[in-house]
Amino acid sequence: MKESDYILLLSKSFSGEITQAETNMLDEWLRQSPENEQLAKNSQRIWEKAEGFGKTFSPDLNADFQKIQARIQQTAPVQLRATLSQKLLRAAAVFALLLASIWGWQQFSASPVSEVTVSAENLDAKSVDLPDGSKIWLRKESQLAYAASWTGKERRVKLRGEGYFEVKHDPAHPFKVELENGGSVEVLGTQFDVRQTEHQTMVLVRSGKVRFSPTAQSTGPVLIANQKAIFDHSGTQVEVSNLSSLNELSWQTGGLEFVNTPLGHVVHDLEQYYGVKITLRNPAMETCPHSAPLTNQPIEKVLETLALTHELKVKKMGTQSFELSGGTCR
Repeated sequence: MKESDYILLLSKSFSGEITQAETNMLDEWLRQSPENEQLAKNSQRIWEKAEGFGKTFSPDLNADFQKIQARIQQTAPVQLRATLSQKLLRAAAVFALLLASIWGWQQFSASPVSEVTVSAENLDAKSVDLPDGSKIWLRKESQLAYAASWTGKERRVKLRGEGYFEVKHDPAHPFKVELENGGSVEVLGTQFDVRQTEHQTMVLVRSGKVRFSPTAQSTGPVLIANQKAIFDHSGTQVEVSNLSSLNELSWQTGGLEFVNTPLGHVVHDLEQYYGVKITLRNPAMETCPHSAPLTNQPIEKVLETLALTHELKVKKMGTQSFELSGGTCR
């Protein structure tokens, strides 16, 4: 076999299309000399620079190599010695031809995949339907970018800000959310929320399972339903906690919902959602479980229901301030 034939075997090895018989031939050739091993390493660098274009094609490498060699001989003023440098030069020439052929084949055989960008802008929430049937809600001032059609092994989107995801289950095509700081969230099929601010990234899982990689250089924890992970951008650790409620998703669900949630957490969620101050006077009521269906009624109505359920007394202290006293835990 000629040297160009081994270079073709290298390209098939890099693209994963090489047979076992061809692998054996290539391994034997690599063992013949350090020069061959060096040529293979340099060829791989050239291949990787082209980002692994791996479409199947059948160029006549021998004929094209002879054309390149003839041009080199026409312009070369002196005869070059058959050294390692010359071999690497020939490898680079063949790979340049190889990659140019791939590029041309792709340009004329496939249409470029366009990218879709959606922004929530000033809307409180904006829904987006993805090509695979998944659905995303973008929070105010957030942005999502994704390919107009997915043909690869992965489903990838890029998120800026906060988004809630309902991902269609498809184990053969993992879903990946690329984050602003280089991190990612990978799933198979689930419901989860990703929130990014200047100082931290938060991932909250409603159902299913996700892997949160806070940066491009790290692989973080696997999160399951009712868990939340927070990554502080100034540190290296990911803090994981169990959730007593999913009311951090109230911007997407449109209201608050409680399922055996301690009353202390209920008060906290009400304060966050309605922008009020609520003082729970009886410490014994802090851990009392409270359940209530999804609601977005005015805060006065919500506190009235809370008082009837737990025999509390509600006192309005100001425009945005309330006091809860007494109470019986049931």
